[in-house]
Amino acid sequence: MANPNQPDQPKGVQSSQSSGQGQYSFRCADMGNTSCSWEARGSSQDEVLRKAEQHGREKHNITSMDEATRNKVRSNIRAA
Repeated sequence: MANPNQPDQPKGVQSSQSSGQGQYSFRCADMGNTSCSWEARGSSQDEVLRKAEQHGREKHNITSMDEATRNKVRSNIRAA
């Protein structure tokens, strides 16, 4: 029987509510790169920051992220 409080999920997909993951999120567009729709979710702010750093290296050719940029990312990480 389906749970009326949770929408049906495709097989193999877990909602962030039931898995305990995805408590924090970050959108690249929030850093001013409005043409980038990338978003990260994680169970901690540090996990999201690591994902954001990796995304910056791979998609935006950011070779090194300074502390000021890390702080800007941190200030844009939101509770999901």
